[in-house]
Formats: sequence, structure tokens, C-alpha cells
Amino acid sequence: MTTEVKSGGIGVMTLLRVLWRSFFIQAANNYQRMQSVGFAFCMTPALRRLYSGDDLKAALARHLEFFNSHPYMASALIGASIRMEEDVARGERSPTDVQNFKRFLQGPMAAIGDSFFWSSLRPFIAAWAVMGVLSGLWWAPVGFLVLFNLCHIGLRVYGLFVGYSAGEEVCERINRLALVRFAERTHWLAAIFLGASAAIFADRATESLVPLSDGLEPFMLLALTLIFLLGLKRGIPMMGLLYGAALVTTSLVIYLNNYFPLS
Repeated sequence: MTTEVKSGGIGVMTLLRVLWRSFFIQAANNYQRMQSVGFAFCMTPALRRLYSGDDLKAALARHLEFFNSHPYMASALIGASIRMEEDVARGERSPTDVQNFKRFLQGPMAAIGDSFFWSSLRPFIAAWAVMGVLSGLWWAPVGFLVLFNLCHIGLRVYGLFVGYSAGEEVCERINRLALVRFAERTHWLAAIFLGASAAIFADRATESLVPLSDGLEPFMLLALTLIFLLGLKRGIPMMGLLYGAALVTTSLVIYLNNYFPLS
């Protein structure tokens, strides 16, 4: 049965309301259906523009099915689902198309988001911030917060509006961003920053010891960078390298400080 789309359709203000709600997609997570309540909450302003009565209840019910994806990438699926719901409301496609679309793409989107944000971008910016603090840049932690939030908020906004514009083609548009390729490259940069941080740590720990040549730091940085690159080449996880290097560096500083306390 064809449902008449309400006059006005989906406007920019409605999409902005959906965008605001997408920041709370994980507010009602549950073990049975994960982010389903949050997804339906995000979709509600748009669905109310398209349906009423029993049709609205049916639309909300199909978005309360199991959903679990990366919270930053979910906005792309929300935008595409809204576009598909417009077609459903006009009778141009079946409601099961929307359900299948979410079911098939929530996993790949989660994988892309985890790889880009958790395994690459956050360690990369954090390593840069640590090196900045050790180098005397007091604003480096603020820079970490600004850069990370700009990236994830920007991708949320882009995903929602591109998803609404492209519909089912949203995956192709997201793929053009080359997030996976960028994630692979940030691993190397994070290793370089962490190696520089370790060199600075070592330099601070030896300031009161037997004077060493000031030209030692570049060689230490090169050695640590090579260790990281070889570790990555052998398939050692980046998070393991980061935490391992931090542990070793901290232990070395504590050990040296016990025997040669800094005044």
C-alpha cells in the first residue's frame, strides 16, 4: 500500500535535528539489540515527516531491530536510511530493503570506523600530543582534543548529508575518502612521533649523568623508529607497539632515576 509523503518532505532543519540526535546513538545501548534504540531515536524526526499513525509505528518498529556499528560511521547509514524511507513512503520500494541495507552494511562500517579512529587516528594524534608536551608545547593536549573532534564531527556531518544525498551509493562515497589507506599511513607517523618522545625522555633522564654528546638524540630517534618499522613489518599490532614502548621507556626512566636521581 502506498503511503503519501507528507508535504515538505525531509528538509535541512530535520536533517540537523537528526544530526544532533546522532551524538546520542549509544545512550541506550542494550545487550539484546545494541544501538537499535539510539538508531530509532535518530530516525524519529525524519520518520515523523514521512509517516503518521500506524505507518509511523511500523517504520519505528523496523528501526528498532538489531543494529551495531561504529558511532561515528553510523550517521552515513542514518542518512541513507532516510533517503530509502522516502522511497518506501512513496511506494517505490519495500520496507525490507531498508532493513537489509542496515543489516549488511553495519558490520563493514564498524570495521572501517574501528580501524580508522581507534587503531590509527587516536594513537597518531595522542603520540603527537605526547611529543609536543615533552617538547614544551603546553597546548598539545588541547590540540589533541581539537584535531580528534574535528575529524569525527566532520565525518558525522559528511556521512549524514552524503548518505541522504547518495542513498544506497553511500558506501562508494565513503570509500573515496580512503580512510583505510590513511589509517595505514598514520601507523608509521605514530611510530615516528613515539620514537621522538622516547628520545626526549631519555635525554631528560641523562641530563644529570655523565655528560653525553648532544648529537646522540637523532641516533636514538632513528634506532627507535627502525624498531617500530620492523615491528610493523612483522605484523605486530600498533597498540602493542605503543604500549610496549611506553612501558619500556617509563621503566628505563624510573630505573635511571633511582640510581642517578635528578636534582
